[in-house]
Amino acid sequence: MTIHKLAAGSGYEYLTRQVAAADSTELGGMPLADYYEAKGEAPGRWLGSGLASLHGIEPRQVVTAEQMGHLFGEGTDPVSGAALGRPQRKGGVAGFDLTFSPVKSVSALWAVAPPPIARAIEEAHEAAVADALTYVEREVLFTREGTDGARQVETRGLVTAAFQHRDTRAGDPDLHTHVAVANKVQTLSGKWLSVYGSMLFAQTVAISETYNTALEVRLRERLGVRFAERPGGVRETRPVREIVGVDPGLCRFWSRRRLSIVATERDLAETFIREHGRAPTAKEERALAQQANLSTRDRKHDPVSEAEQRANWRREATNVLGSSDAVGQMMRDAVTPGDAPPTGALPRWRSQAWVEEVAEQVVAALEGHRATWQSWHLRAEAQRQVRAHGEVPGELLTNVVVSVEDVVRSRLVNLTPEPPDRLEDGVRVPALLRRRDGTSVYRRSGSDHYTSLRILQAEQRLVTAGALTSDFRFTHEEVEVSLRRAEVRGGVRLNEGQRALVVSMATSGHRLRVALAPAGSGKTTAVRVLARVWADDGFPAVGLAPSAAAAAVLREATGMPCETLAKLDYDVTTTPPGRDPRGFASRIRAGSLVVIDEAGMADTPTLARVVGYCLDQGATVRLVGDDQQLAAVGAGGVLRDLVTHYGADRLEEVVRFTDPAEAAASLDLRAGDPAALGFYFDNDRIHTGDTETALAQAFDQWSTAHAAGVDALMLAPTRELVADLNARARAARLAADASGRSQGHRVAEVALSDGNQASAGDVVITRRNNRRLGLSGTDWVKNGDRWTITKVRRNGGLKVVNQASGLSVVLPADYVADHVELGYASTVHTAQGLTADATYGIVTGTETRQLLYTMLTRGRTANHLHLIIDPDNDTCGTTRGPTGASAASDPVLPGILEQLSVGPVLEEIIACDGAAVSATTARLRGTSTREHLRDAVTQYTDAITFAAQRSYQGDWEEALEAAGRGPLPWLPAIPIDVAAHETWGPI
Repeated sequence: MTIHKLAAGSGYEYLTRQVAAADSTELGGMPLADYYEAKGEAPGRWLGSGLASLHGIEPRQVVTAEQMGHLFGEGTDPVSGAALGRPQRKGGVAGFDLTFSPVKSVSALWAVAPPPIARAIEEAHEAAVADALTYVEREVLFTREGTDGARQVETRGLVTAAFQHRDTRAGDPDLHTHVAVANKVQTLSGKWLSVYGSMLFAQTVAISETYNTALEVRLRERLGVRFAERPGGVRETRPVREIVGVDPGLCRFWSRRRLSIVATERDLAETFIREHGRAPTAKEERALAQQANLSTRDRKHDPVSEAEQRANWRREATNVLGSSDAVGQMMRDAVTPGDAPPTGALPRWRSQAWVEEVAEQVVAALEGHRATWQSWHLRAEAQRQVRAHGEVPGELLTNVVVSVEDVVRSRLVNLTPEPPDRLEDGVRVPALLRRRDGTSVYRRSGSDHYTSLRILQAEQRLVTAGALTSDFRFTHEEVEVSLRRAEVRGGVRLNEGQRALVVSMATSGHRLRVALAPAGSGKTTAVRVLARVWADDGFPAVGLAPSAAAAAVLREATGMPCETLAKLDYDVTTTPPGRDPRGFASRIRAGSLVVIDEAGMADTPTLARVVGYCLDQGATVRLVGDDQQLAAVGAGGVLRDLVTHYGADRLEEVVRFTDPAEAAASLDLRAGDPAALGFYFDNDRIHTGDTETALAQAFDQWSTAHAAGVDALMLAPTRELVADLNARARAARLAADASGRSQGHRVAEVALSDGNQASAGDVVITRRNNRRLGLSGTDWVKNGDRWTITKVRRNGGLKVVNQASGLSVVLPADYVADHVELGYASTVHTAQGLTADATYGIVTGTETRQLLYTMLTRGRTANHLHLIIDPDNDTCGTTRGPTGASAASDPVLPGILEQLSVGPVLEEIIACDGAAVSATTARLRGTSTREHLRDAVTQYTDAITFAAQRSYQGDWEEALEAAGRGPLPWLPAIPIDVAAHETWGPI
């Protein structure tokens, strides 16, 4: 599920366009179904418990355009047009689009299934959406009242309009439902207020997993389908579960827009050659690329009936799979009645042992992704783990998930425990200030932060290790000799900051020490000289890094033997007791220097085990990183704790950039100062446009730089945007190569894991370490390596050459299908640690400062930013009028971002601090006296005001003034009548 804001005014109209096939735009109060009959999408339906507060609308009733205009356009009653609370602000948020989409294999199966099975899939989808909305109403939906919205209060339920759609803009099958949630809810006391939207966004993953789990269970029970994790993916993304038996090739075919770009541009290039007798110039190639993109995206298909669509999808499936029989066999493989459980046997899920086992899996999964968790993280992970077992019946699913959650909570540490609802003098919180479940209205639902004892212990071990000292250290004179030797023999001249860092880290008696280095500050050069200090005295120096690619870069830059943290951790933890670890671990001994690079990206449990082992062997450990770049995929944040306790050696001078002004701007950006934007605006580094324009411009700049021999990076925050950029780059390469091929010739291609195709000459990136695929005695295929394809094998394998080493290897077909992507563009996470001449990056407005900082510090001479601002998000189904161009992952729907200037959007990104926070720090914050005092003042003020308003009606202000001074000089005292009233008592 994805969530987007709907703007007041016309922000909802992209939904009604999908069901309006007539030429007239004046729909009035007629049901949209009247315009359709057999063609086009089904009309919307009203859903939600909140409909009971409105007159003239029943659940499942057809939505009319007039009703949508009232509720979402004007913020008024959908039937009468009467006001619902305060008038809706022009350009404000009218609602939220919750889009529920199953995995691609579900839509593919639905597209070719016989009518009874197709209808069963639709019903399962509709029921799963209903389950998700029930969860929203029960756990997520609140509004706020009082001073600064201090009270989080319950509502009477959602008011929503649900629109079910069948396809994508390209006409591919894509069963999905847009649920337009009105930003109008009624409190239990009858007041109309706005939805507490922050809770909806915070709970997005939990809502999504509720839908995913319900859909899986219902399809399993109705049709006997089985789901399994799809091979491939990378660690920072959750595995996707697809239906077993549905052909992956068919799913890729129906995710085909990028493939159509490639094919279209290739055909355009060949047509150009035939008409002009020559290959297109670089400028003409870019024009062809733009034409291909526009021709595959701009227009949607005309309205067609579902029967026509299904006939077409069946033909396409037959072509892809080879025959109608093959389609039928796929159906039989996917839809199989499940085996009945043995008579009298107790299902495993009914046992406490099973619940305990699944709970432990939930805790382990949470530990692998973050240091602290909130209730929605627990719910989402419990859903994933329960459905992975595929045993629990649908009617008991919620109860079983809750049981697992209860066990999980019993094993976790609550870092922000809820204060008691009874004051020290024994007086309960007044009933009017409590929700129906007894919790205080001042307690934010889901605000508790949890962690595990293992995480806290790992953090404590590292912080304790920071205090360890020893007599092993070098004198200043010894370090100076090594510095001069490096300068004379190696030609390495350090600046003052680098020299100071080397001296401090070599002469310090601390066995564990941190060095913080901003991007481009020359830390690798300093580390190379630091290793030289140890080597000059006969002691070994080794390097470790969170990823194999980072370890390879460190090895090449410093000359030290390097390995990944995970490999060393595996070697150490799997060594039998009483035996010495072999391999890389044997290099670490008394007197060794161990440099852990990119330490901020290391997960805390692994880091604690590795550091502990190194210190036990008598080594000196130096953690090098930047706490303002992207953090660990797993539990992180401990680097800041070490710095807080023991300080750090720092590099302050940035040496990467050719322009000193850009170096200064990068430091301002790192510190969160929005003044940094001045440099990028003044130097034309910031560009804006809708999704299509931003992608086209970024690619155009990269392509021009690349053609000129500039080492350039093309970056984006999501894998979907990266795949789009990669498709453009490949299309341009094929267009350039068209003149060298005979007319009609087609090169051998292979499907990659990102949905793109590749052929000889393409650049690809491997996304999983595989030490069995060796390049040499010391090198192997690594996650993040870039390669050039030299040959596509008949079995789908690839012969590739490593772009860094020049060594070649054959990648097997299954590895290619699951773990290889086009490599012209990459995510920002993949690019961290890389340096190029120029960078061209995409942002959507939802990123953190750390991602923006990392993106804008890769290039030496230029770093360009393309900000996506979409006026429309009309991406699916049919159309009757002009459409926008936007990706399904765009964060905001029509009318929102166009109200904002570029500056405020970028300032919001800079203000969004995504730095990892350790569980220890979260606990300290949760018990902070300052934080509690601030909250107490807000709650006291609101409670007294609320009670006075209820007790004194229109005279409440005079009553507060007469009460005199309260517990703090600027706070009022409790009015006498309020304090004595049985409803309130002493507050």
